[in-house]
Amino acid sequence: MEYREARSKKLSFKGEAKSAKRVANGSSSSGVPTKRKSKKRNRELEDGKCCSAAGWVPVESLDDLEGPIALYHRDEQLHILAIPSKEEIQARADTNEQVPALYALDSASLMESEPLSVEQVFAVRRSVPMAGPADAEAAMYSLKSFVGTYLSADRHGRLSCASTAIGALEMWTPVLLPDRGDGAVAFMTHPPGVSEDRFLSADTCNTATESGCAVVTASALPVRLHALGTSIGYSQVFFAKCQAAIKQKRQQAIAATAADSAVGAVPLSGNLAADEAAQAKRFQSFQGGRPRPTAERNMSDLDSAKQAGKYGEGLLDRREKTKSDRYCK
Repeated sequence: MEYREARSKKLSFKGEAKSAKRVANGSSSSGVPTKRKSKKRNRELEDGKCCSAAGWVPVESLDDLEGPIALYHRDEQLHILAIPSKEEIQARADTNEQVPALYALDSASLMESEPLSVEQVFAVRRSVPMAGPADAEAAMYSLKSFVGTYLSADRHGRLSCASTAIGALEMWTPVLLPDRGDGAVAFMTHPPGVSEDRFLSADTCNTATESGCAVVTASALPVRLHALGTSIGYSQVFFAKCQAAIKQKRQQAIAATAADSAVGAVPLSGNLAADEAAQAKRFQSFQGGRPRPTAERNMSDLDSAKQAGKYGEGLLDRREKTKSDRYCK
């Protein structure tokens, strides 16, 4: 027998302790966890980032309304707001009509229900994203269907989903109702020519042939969906659900922004040398981050700027002379 055939594996000695084999997930072959887990993985477990966010969850704030939204209405059954599919419209020999309707769901649980088709999802967007909280249009939203048309209501309370542009008829103001349940919301509109606000409403019809009740298919509810309600009652309460993944990303972004603001804030003490050193330590971007204040020891210009009410501007001018501030060119 040749040597290369006899020595086919590592030499082992009698009484030597056997080492457990490591696998990719950081545990041994015997199932005992090892210390080879990465620090990033441990941080994600501590922060809760590894929790999978899937499915649809009730909205909790107006920010959760931005994005894909499913709207439900609860009566004797659970219903979902949707627009007719192309096959249903063609079956009615009307290719131009896009009238939203409520469809019955087999599931009786609101928490477990999820949209099953794109017809049941609306893309909600704030009408004026950059408006301030005091602006009236900052609370207005538009509901866009999967075909690119917007939900609108005229002064007679008739609903449609045929407009491809946003106007006064396509603007809705959501009103959160936390006392009515998780995700409870009412949608208010103010069409031109009407002296009072109107609300999106769903009234159950006594018969399928009642005026205003159009049965789209056999699965559609005999309801009258309109925007004639002048106050919030049982018929005006809808339940909105958003995607859990989008909601989680938004919350993480808000938390990161708040953390950065808290860490980055450098209070000014009024001491010229201390404030300049603190500003240099925060904004410098060379030599490993070691602070290097301005070489000029004369702080008369900074003192004059402080007395003139331009203390921050004076600090900025002195940082500019160091040619090292990435925020000051």
